[in-house]
Amino acid sequence: MCKRIVGLLLFMVLLCMPLRAESMYRDTCYSLRTDVGYAYNIVYGHHATFNMGAMLPINRNFEGEISARATTANTYTIGLRMQPKFPIKRNDKDCGEVLLETHVLYNRFQRNHMHGLAAAFSVGYRWEYVYAKVGYGMSMMAAMVMSQHSTENSIFEPHNLVYYLEIFARPHTSPWNISACITDMTDFQMERMFTPIFILRSYVDVAEHWRLCFSGQCKPVGIANQAASFFGAEVSAGASYRF
Repeated sequence: MCKRIVGLLLFMVLLCMPLRAESMYRDTCYSLRTDVGYAYNIVYGHHATFNMGAMLPINRNFEGEISARATTANTYTIGLRMQPKFPIKRNDKDCGEVLLETHVLYNRFQRNHMHGLAAAFSVGYRWEYVYAKVGYGMSMMAAMVMSQHSTENSIFEPHNLVYYLEIFARPHTSPWNISACITDMTDFQMERMFTPIFILRSYVDVAEHWRLCFSGQCKPVGIANQAASFFGAEVSAGASYRF
């Protein structure tokens, strides 16, 4: 399965390379990224993560992204993000952009013989030092092998508030940056609204096409009951190549 995921990502990047890239915020051109990390949570214990992604800024008004993850805990994720964008100008000056996002995740928990699908539809705003969005999400999970006409092993959660707030220390055009984020949906997971994920990110451009990226995140549980406790955390480091 991992070979198929890698092959799909490479195919998407090669397919889109001839197109013109005009994204101003997430990246300035098509890019392929990869990173490795260490993670721990009270369910899976210690494990390693391997992530890949392709950024596809088709034009100034639309960008897409495909991502994939495999872990040594025998879990796998494929994600697809699509963002129509509408730049805002005032007196011929850039004032950011409004975006409409559709984000779909497929999770396969091979170790538990379960798989799930999550989707979110959000409205957001992005400019220099801030990236914020809010939307509606839904998710479902089921056993991989189920008896016919039976839903006893499936879970469907039709309503979830999805939110994302990221604050940057420097403008998006800077060759290095640091940001802090709170969200309940990342590139690889959707949580309930009362289970926020806190993320600290940084990057530095080391060459014309190469960027090094670092990330750390922590997820507590029980915040809604005012009895928060540690659930899990992870750190990762990687690089992206911009075409």
